[in-house]
Amino acid sequence: MKGTLFIVATPIGNSGDITERAKQVLNEAAIVAAEDTRTTQKLFRILGIQNKTVSNHKFNEKHQVDFLISELEKGKNVALVSDAGTPCISDPGGIIVNAAAKRGIRITGICGASAVITALSVCGFEYDSFTFYGFLPRTANDIKNTIQQCITSQNNSKHNKNNIAVFFESPKRIKKTMETFTVLASEAELCLCNDLTKIYERIYRGTPEKILNELNENPSVEKGEYTLVMSFNNENNTNQNGLEADIQISPEALLTDYIIKNGGTLKNAVSGLSEINKNNLTRKQLYSASLNLRRLFTDDEAANPDKQDSSDD
Repeated sequence: MKGTLFIVATPIGNSGDITERAKQVLNEAAIVAAEDTRTTQKLFRILGIQNKTVSNHKFNEKHQVDFLISELEKGKNVALVSDAGTPCISDPGGIIVNAAAKRGIRITGICGASAVITALSVCGFEYDSFTFYGFLPRTANDIKNTIQQCITSQNNSKHNKNNIAVFFESPKRIKKTMETFTVLASEAELCLCNDLTKIYERIYRGTPEKILNELNENPSVEKGEYTLVMSFNNENNTNQNGLEADIQISPEALLTDYIIKNGGTLKNAVSGLSEINKNNLTRKQLYSASLNLRRLFTDDEAANPDKQDSSDD
């Protein structure tokens, strides 16, 4: 008889958030496959669990899958954990789950903490659906594209009137990311959750500019990971460009969207949008926005983002 693969959610910070069922599974499993064995063993010591762990992280999970599947097929139960929260949500685990499913191995989720769900529960937004985008890209240019594509996608939705998006971001990059939001989605309503359930826990609410000001005033801004919830509030009629009027999309965002869809240069985008939006935006406003975008892209290149610190999820 084949064993069972347990996908076990662990606390995102406060060890008291572990479930009794999770503790039992982690204590009794023949193998605990952990994203970082040191982190998991630290949790085990707090919980009084005495069990061995093997590593299963993003760099070795393709190699580990054969070993874990063979153990499952021998009848051994395997528990999969990430450093914090629910495995496979912007964390390793998908490869072993997929392989186990193809071989008819029983897979059981042991539910528990999730930064995404926790942030959604405290954001205070009314919504019919949400989209989880995982970690934002590392470079400012890619972040700009992601934000614009996200806004465009949500605004083109004909089925959901109240949509929200959820992102993860590193504490090392959060201020730069919020600067980008002030340009591309200046009127968006945000709920930024920092270090949820842990010592530096703090929730920021409001526009990107308001939150950026509060981040700049916080000496502990680089303590703990961030989960960002962005509200679209798609309740009003769309304007002639297919964008929601109540979000008040910035001219910088319109220019970026135009280039993504039509190609060309910022100069082409200014000319094209001047005609399309002649009753909404002046050519002077669009030209000023193009200068803002040039400055942001230039700053991004000068910052040499390849040398930025990576995030530890």
